[in-house]
Amino acid sequence: MPESATVALFAQRVFDSFANGSAYAALAVAISMVFRSTGVLNLAQGKLAMLSAYIAVAFAAGADPTVAFSGWLAPFATPWPVWAAVVGAVVVSAALGALLEVTVIRPMRGDPVPTIGATLGLYLLVAVFVSKHFGGRTRFLGSPFPQEHTDRFDIAGARLWFDTLGVTVTLLAVLGLLALIQRTTKIGMAFRAITSNRDSATLVGIRVERIVMGGWAIAAGLGAVAGGLIAGQINVRPPMMDRLLIFGLAAATLGGLRSPGLALVGGYLFAFAETMMAGYVGFIDSQVTLVWALAVLIVVLAVRPSGLVRRRSPRIGLKT
Repeated sequence: MPESATVALFAQRVFDSFANGSAYAALAVAISMVFRSTGVLNLAQGKLAMLSAYIAVAFAAGADPTVAFSGWLAPFATPWPVWAAVVGAVVVSAALGALLEVTVIRPMRGDPVPTIGATLGLYLLVAVFVSKHFGGRTRFLGSPFPQEHTDRFDIAGARLWFDTLGVTVTLLAVLGLLALIQRTTKIGMAFRAITSNRDSATLVGIRVERIVMGGWAIAAGLGAVAGGLIAGQINVRPPMMDRLLIFGLAAATLGGLRSPGLALVGGYLFAFAETMMAGYVGFIDSQVTLVWALAVLIVVLAVRPSGLVRRRSPRIGLKT
């Protein structure tokens, strides 16, 4: 193969990894946020993201009687644009995340075993709900970004599609805004105080339960952003987020489930490695790369459960 063709193929595979990397990163950050604030590994994160994609489909369908719950949207008369449907799904999912924290997680009072069991129960409940009300059928949502065959940039012989670029930039912008809020606002500082020492945060007057509820809402909203945007590439179906959740969990473990920054980087690293392994190693397919991600998750948890970066001594307190 000519050198130019080799470079073009490599560039194409890098571009192809962007959208998946963004989705992995969003789920990993959501998992990390919940774990940091509550010590709970939310096993239902992927199914909640899948549910949000179906919610977006219902919004986009308007009053289409073939889509579950679309009759509720009859007063709006016409289907929503895809971007508005995704935003609507994010709002509904954030509200659902807050509700689940209050009604399901909070009564467990921080006991990790029953709480993780509760998230597993939510995983199964959401799966049954979608199967019952949406029939478990594949739905098409589309993308809020251009998807025509001419909607691309040609770079070094490779094609960077507007859809891929839009998904990547949007998710990075959302994650960047979240990081800015955490570092510059009182709510963000309160969340950081809770993740450092929950008891001390309570003693200095932080409303811990309210902040934790907000953390669950944001995590559910992040999952909805990932689910709604990636749906334009993989369609909406019950198992659509299962694979993404495995990679998100693996990425989150790089920071010991407590570092959103490492979770973000890990999401893109796993997507890059997945694409390159499938492209350059003949006997590796999508199922093998999934096993590889599980292997990394197990090894990191076994060898260094606290993650790949040494944890610093926490500092508690809010600026006045």
